[in-house]
Amino acid sequence: MRGLALLLPLLAACSLTLEVVYPGHRIARLETQPTYCAYGNTRVDYRFYLEGRVDRLEFYWVPEGKAPWETAPQERLALGGPIYGGYVRGFVEVTPDGSIQAVSLVSPQGASLPQGIGVEPALPDRRLWLRGFTGGVAGPYVAAANPVRGDASSFCDPSW
Repeated sequence: MRGLALLLPLLAACSLTLEVVYPGHRIARLETQPTYCAYGNTRVDYRFYLEGRVDRLEFYWVPEGKAPWETAPQERLALGGPIYGGYVRGFVEVTPDGSIQAVSLVSPQGASLPQGIGVEPALPDRRLWLRGFTGGVAGPYVAAANPVRGDASSFCDPSW
């Protein structure tokens, strides 16, 4: 008993801290088709793999060489969820000048989330970025593996 009394001051100095961390999500393998038409609207297809679930998904139609956090408010779009894990696909409809006309998403469970928005960017080469939110906690920015370039040829057929 006396040994325990000697250890008591040492034990009082120790503390255990537990932190609850939301399991979150991961977006991987984001890809887009390589071109869009320079003479008409194009639905730029995208796909990615989602681990977990997101409550909101932000899209960034970013001029090549610019970071998503540097975009103007009109160059972003957020879709509400929930969006569940698995392979997710959809399209971003863009005009030749690079403005977004609409965004559509289909998740593995068949949830379709269309939404329209207009922006006026000026650069022809762009890259799609995403960022998911789970429980109000933002995940990392994820860039598409490839940029999307304008195609002015008469044979422009940007299907994937």
